[in-house]
Amino acid sequence: MSSSKSDDHVQKRRHERSRTMAQAVVVAVTDHLTEEATKHGGTLSLHHIEALNQDLRAKADQLATVFEQALNEAAREQEELHWHAIKRPAFDRLMVKRFEHLFVHRDDEGIPHGMISRRMLPGFFLALNMMLGPEALERYQRHSDRAVDRIMNGQMPVDWNRVNDDGDIHGIILDAQLAIAMQFEDTQNRIDWFVHIANSHLAPVTYDHAPDTQWELTPRALHALLKALLSDLKKTVEDDAAWRRLADRHSHADRTHISLILERLD
Repeated sequence: MSSSKSDDHVQKRRHERSRTMAQAVVVAVTDHLTEEATKHGGTLSLHHIEALNQDLRAKADQLATVFEQALNEAAREQEELHWHAIKRPAFDRLMVKRFEHLFVHRDDEGIPHGMISRRMLPGFFLALNMMLGPEALERYQRHSDRAVDRIMNGQMPVDWNRVNDDGDIHGIILDAQLAIAMQFEDTQNRIDWFVHIANSHLAPVTYDHAPDTQWELTPRALHALLKALLSDLKKTVEDDAAWRRLADRHSHADRTHISLILERLD
């Protein structure tokens, strides 16, 4: 999502939340005024208004629930914007792009979805560094950044969908995915290792009562993450022409072996 579209979406959501909060107050006050006026022949004395004030104060908890939900949603959106604003290498963003649909979030109707918390990103990047090695990771990052400069040619903000569709980028991502997959030959031990790394480096909770306050990465969630992360490699293994192109760069790659590893991660 581009920066302008993200800003428009946030502004729309902020307006909707503000309207919901205002309507909650207006409805609560109006309903009580109407009810009390009806009880007293259509008019209210100062005594009645004071009693109504006390009654509304008693219902403050109900309104607070609406306000808390709105503030929590605002905090979550700020967290997402913060991630997009962070200056990270293009390669890192492109890897996360493959599983970002799994992030915990609420849709436009407020219904929660997802199984991965953004709090695991520090551990994810650490694990990525350890699996690929710092030299290879730096090479992937450098080549990806150069590709983005070529693709965007100075245009801002970066169109990550356009970048993702580039042939050179696709090759870089495939090379990295092949290296990652090979790290899961001993699948269960590597799964346990990854879960430990992620949960040992969770980012702090961003706000009180956040839905991921008690969240930890589980093997089941990691399987879903890895399936998405290695999705390009999966398609390549299943396509003869695509596999030949990858094998031309990696003569040591065993198609059957890679396929078996991906099946265990599925």
